[in-house]
Amino acid sequence: MENKKKILCLHGNGANKEFHSYQLRQFEKEFNNYEFVSLDGPISITRNVHVSQVVVPQNFAKMIENKPLFTWGNFLKLDRNNIDGVFQESLDYVIKVLKEQGPFYGVLGFSQGTAVAARLATLLEHKQINLGYELNCFIFCSGSMVNLPDNRLIFCKIPSIHFIGVNDFLYDRSLGLSTQFLNPLVIFHDQGHKVPFLSRQQIQLLKQFFNKEKKDWQLQIFVPKL
Repeated sequence: MENKKKILCLHGNGANKEFHSYQLRQFEKEFNNYEFVSLDGPISITRNVHVSQVVVPQNFAKMIENKPLFTWGNFLKLDRNNIDGVFQESLDYVIKVLKEQGPFYGVLGFSQGTAVAARLATLLEHKQINLGYELNCFIFCSGSMVNLPDNRLIFCKIPSIHFIGVNDFLYDRSLGLSTQFLNPLVIFHDQGHKVPFLSRQQIQLLKQFFNKEKKDWQLQIFVPKL
């Protein structure tokens, strides 16, 4: 049996891999030739925080009510001249997982998880790290164009998908992030700050994206539609 292609998935702030797997349940069902590997952030949150501003069914909310919650940002290390310090521990951790448990087909980030994914894309584009293999795509849900030191931009040539909520409070930042990737596939939705539930048309569009060779993807221009 052919091994499934693995996609490493990074949850939002104050969540965990169990919750993130629930968010991705439609992806796991529709794209069953891929394995969506959710990862807990390395920084534990001990207080009970609101889980990424996402509405979840009451019964599931109770399932994670007393579970460990995690984040990707250590804001005790915030420096106005180098915001990278906030995410450095998490970035090192994700790179370690990608190297030791790879190869991975791609990386998916939701909300705060996209801050780590965007920094990873920057390092790969500037050839500052070597995973030992190439990632085939980045997937951003409620993404954010985070501040980068020294006026660095991404301009990443790795194929990317951007799910952007038109009524998401990160709408402008999500658009900004999509401009930092060559020929991004942008999918708008009206479901707010969440991993969206996809229509059949959107599912077919994603299947076309996944089935396209990297070299062919660079020749196609995606025009986002509201």
